[in-house]
Amino acid sequence: MIEWWTPQDVYELEARCARFRIAKLALDRGAEETDREDEADPAA
Repeated sequence: MIEWWTPQDVYELEARCARFRIAKLALDRGAEETDREDEADPAA
């Protein structure tokens, strides 16, 4: 565990969180698009 946070530590943590949020949004949007395709194509 980090006892003393440096500005670099904070920057790296914020960057990791941002990458995680972007990846989660991409996954959520992919799931929504799959649902839309299933609704649009009744033969599927």
